[in-house]
Amino acid sequence: MNIRHVIKYILPELIIILTFVLLIQTNFAKVDVVIKADAVGYYDYLPSLFIHHDLIRKNKPIRTNSALYKRIDKEGVYVDYKGYKVDKYPVGTALLQWPFFYVTYLVTPLSGHLVDGYQKPFQHAVLFATLFYLFLGIFFLRKILELYDVKKSVIIFSQVLLVFATPVTNYANFDAGFSHVYSLFAITAFFYFVRSFFTRNHLKDFIWACVLFGLILILRQVNMLAVLFVPFLAGSFSNLKKGIFHLLHHPKVLLTGLFLTVVLFFIQCLAWYLQTGYFLLYSYQGEGFHFLNPQFINILFSYKKGLFVYTPVLFFSVFGLIWLTYKQKYYQAFTWLAFFITITYMFSSWHSWDYGASYGSRVFIDYYGVFFILLALLINDIPKILKTGIILLSVLTIPVNLIQSYQYKDFILHWTDMNKEKYWKVFLKTDSRYKGLLWKNQYDEHQYTVARKVFVGDITGTQKNKSQLIYKTNSSSIPDFNRISIIRISFVNQFSENNNAKIIVRIVDAATGKTDYWYDPYLIHFAGKELGQWQKGTFNYEFKPLADGKERIITVRLFSEEKQPNVLMSFQIEFLEHH
Repeated sequence: MNIRHVIKYILPELIIILTFVLLIQTNFAKVDVVIKADAVGYYDYLPSLFIHHDLIRKNKPIRTNSALYKRIDKEGVYVDYKGYKVDKYPVGTALLQWPFFYVTYLVTPLSGHLVDGYQKPFQHAVLFATLFYLFLGIFFLRKILELYDVKKSVIIFSQVLLVFATPVTNYANFDAGFSHVYSLFAITAFFYFVRSFFTRNHLKDFIWACVLFGLILILRQVNMLAVLFVPFLAGSFSNLKKGIFHLLHHPKVLLTGLFLTVVLFFIQCLAWYLQTGYFLLYSYQGEGFHFLNPQFINILFSYKKGLFVYTPVLFFSVFGLIWLTYKQKYYQAFTWLAFFITITYMFSSWHSWDYGASYGSRVFIDYYGVFFILLALLINDIPKILKTGIILLSVLTIPVNLIQSYQYKDFILHWTDMNKEKYWKVFLKTDSRYKGLLWKNQYDEHQYTVARKVFVGDITGTQKNKSQLIYKTNSSSIPDFNRISIIRISFVNQFSENNNAKIIVRIVDAATGKTDYWYDPYLIHFAGKELGQWQKGTFNYEFKPLADGKERIITVRLFSEEKQPNVLMSFQIEFLEHH
């Protein structure tokens, strides 16, 4: 097969990925840092092995003052295990990133500036790696759907939905260093070879499935649950039994496949051994499952991170389940539902069911193939009028996801603290006024003392001036100004979402005029309740205490480029010091 035929063969996936790249470059802006948070843990094996040469630590107990452990502790992903430091994240993602890392490592100059594996070229290498495995993920989604005799148009539509209507949009861009797209590829490919084995009884498919299952284990150990989807992929109980007996009649193939799985998993055991001297351990020290307290409803439907709230396209898979039942395909319906309940129970039992700072319920991304197989079967088989309705509703989830992905990246959606009120307050809002609206810090009143309180009264902003001075004072008139860390401003307003006015607090050096602090939140950032109603609003302007003894000038201004009339009632300023 020549290059022309290869390109033609993978053309749908190439077009989808290139469209995605164009989208994130034009609408989401370039992302220069993708190795952050958990992504550091998945990736750090590579710089540790090739750049710092400190992966082997089994003979080096914890020494907090050593350069080695200062580097490791700085990354924040290593935990203590029996006197040693171990990367709590599995090694599989780094293994898949390795070719992209190594090429970058070879071509990046090692002189002239410090290279620690986190510079921009390495960040981009991880982004390219993630896009490559996303390409493979949707490629194997196509392959498995072909085994179900799904129409080509439905397959392409399913691929488009996976990339543009789910949090994959975020985890192949802003959070590309996380493991989920890599696991999506491995699990979807595993599903394909399992389905192919039970459909064609080719023993080589079993071997490939074993290799991929070994890869799944070292990407995220909890994803060993993928093997429980095998009954559904077999298609029927008779097919499942037939495939098992076929393997038992070829013990060499069975043992070879299991051996390859063990060899792949041994890579993780070796990484643990090199770090601690132990081949088997539990690296997530202090974290675990609460099986008696699963958050089943929350993980599916909560505004905080609910799967069907932030990825509504997946909800249509439920209709696929209903369709299987209607068509009396009870075996497939039961095995799919049993698998879905099992993984949902496991994921929702994790001590942090929302999985920290993230967009949507990221833990399900690895298993998107499960949902899109069912959705594709539904669209492929249902009557035309129902098909049209499902397609139209599915298409509508694309702009919702794209906008919410943008909101997540641009600090409009809160990464950890969402609820119903907050969700609808910023629903599909992209204007800069909403940036940071949900990120307002709250403080314990008992930890602060009011050094000075100023009641300004009612303020009426005129249309004549863009900038209107509300208050001005010198730091010398404020008791213990060198200990002030918050200027709290409150007033009563209607807080209309169309209001572009800002309250600017500025602190300047009286002698030089240098600005030491400036912040200009929109009026809507003061609101504590639903926008558009009269209420008291408050905002805390936080800064590090200016304790150098210099005289400062503090000004508070009302600013509006559109010269809007504004009424700020009972305007009050408080200077707070932490005690």
